[in-house]
Amino acid sequence: MRLLFLIAVGFATVGVLPAQQPLPYRPIDHPHFVAAAQASFLAPSNLLIGVSEDGVSRAYPAAIVAQHGIVEDQMPDGPITVTW
Repeated sequence: MRLLFLIAVGFATVGVLPAQQPLPYRPIDHPHFVAAAQASFLAPSNLLIGVSEDGVSRAYPAAIVAQHGIVEDQMPDGPITVTW
């Protein structure tokens, strides 16, 4: 009888997925921007992800985006999501 119980429990848990773990990074939801001349933390070789819309241009350093996974921002026509 005990063996039958263990087999039934084993079959019942085969399809159960582990609890979803929290993401290992925190998305950026209110990015702060500086003028290009003030971005002394960037080197000329750093990769940037650029977005331009209706005369508004933004540059997101790829290394920072990679650390956070997602940047949620606002452009003139509405919200955007930047990822790397």
